[in-house]
Amino acid sequence: MKSIISATILLSSLASATPVRREPGPYEITNFFASKTHNSAHQTFDFFVTAPSLPEPVNCHAGLDGGFGGATWLAYVWDGKCDNPAVTWTFNNPMVEYNVANPAIFNVTVDGVRGTYNMPARDITVWLNNEPNPFDNDVAYTGPANFSITQFFGEE
Repeated sequence: MKSIISATILLSSLASATPVRREPGPYEITNFFASKTHNSAHQTFDFFVTAPSLPEPVNCHAGLDGGFGGATWLAYVWDGKCDNPAVTWTFNNPMVEYNVANPAIFNVTVDGVRGTYNMPARDITVWLNNEPNPFDNDVAYTGPANFSITQFFGEE
């Protein structure tokens, strides 16, 4: 009987000592907006993030110079900031090559856990306002404004 009680105590102490794996997400992205200002290199990004570890939605925003007014891609954001310092983000939309659009890679990190969302190339739209002048264009994200990030890469 003593050995059964000892085994029960041992197993219950092992169970309580085993850390429970905390699922980081999904990260819910809402009101996602990204656009290049007409006839300008200025670009704007704005969205909200919710995650299980965040007490409330967090606003993330960037206004930056994309470097080239005739760009047919959205600017690279390498250190995006949010209202909560526990949340950071990056955005990479490689330029169009040989008339083949590339998908954008959008990363959101919450409490050191990076989630990735691959935006299909079809969700980034380029409008040529004046065909003879390729520098007169607009670029914007035109995909769903609300989406989930479900692919995670662990602690950073």
